[in-house]
Amino acid sequence: VQSKFQGLVVTLQTTINRTLEEFIDFIKTDLDTKVPKDGTVHELTSNTMIFLVNLMDHLDILSRVITITDIQSIDPRVDKNRWAYAQYIVRVLLALGSALQNKSESYSDIHLKAIFLLNNYHYILHTLRKANLLSIVHMYDPKTEYIYENRIIENKRVYSQSWSRVLHFVLEMDKPLSQQRVVPEMNQIANMRLKDKDRQNIKDKFAGFNKEMEEIKRTQTAYAVPNSDLRESLKRDNIEFIVPKYKLFYDKYLNMNFTKNLEKYVKYKPEDIVAMIETFFDSTA
Repeated sequence: VQSKFQGLVVTLQTTINRTLEEFIDFIKTDLDTKVPKDGTVHELTSNTMIFLVNLMDHLDILSRVITITDIQSIDPRVDKNRWAYAQYIVRVLLALGSALQNKSESYSDIHLKAIFLLNNYHYILHTLRKANLLSIVHMYDPKTEYIYENRIIENKRVYSQSWSRVLHFVLEMDKPLSQQRVVPEMNQIANMRLKDKDRQNIKDKFAGFNKEMEEIKRTQTAYAVPNSDLRESLKRDNIEFIVPKYKLFYDKYLNMNFTKNLEKYVKYKPEDIVAMIETFFDSTA
């Protein structure tokens, strides 16, 4: 009877091991290129992280059912179950990262692609922290948290480039303006007689800014950022990035006599731009 029971245990261990390995293979071979049109967290990511978190309930048997690829390197004092769990999580995350990168290539909009990767990497890191898994993962790979933080920073950087067309119209290419120089310049410039070419140039700047600002609002209200902390940090970054530059531009040209129809060109105050950015990542706005 005892030998039959032991045989059953071995069979169960083998079956669980095969299931765990097949899960990694499933992620690696997932060829589905469908991605959320709004760039939200992919179902593969959420399902994978739920699975990894739930494995913790079976921590006491994991060293007997998980394939440990470099068992010789384990410190004898280390908890083998936690080590096996850590190594398995890292293997799953490597497969998931590769799958997400492949899926992200389906986006033609590089900024939406960055939002997609940002959402997914943030979700992974947030889940590892919330479930207290980082201390376990770091037993096998101490750089995991650092790697995901860097991926988040990099995709924020790529996303921020979505502002380049807007900034094109408000950045002063000839000389930088400081806040201290704006007021005296305004007093001098307000009384200047502008040439037709200069008036048209200012009109074009405002018209171009208005058009690009309205386009980026239309586009980015359709982007999804489900995590409230990430969503608010992106809005804050956007406001800090664009509004001070626009305010310098706005203050410089508002009192210039460049048009008889000021409302046509100066459509937005700096606080209006803040309000527009606050509607980003909200399809109901």
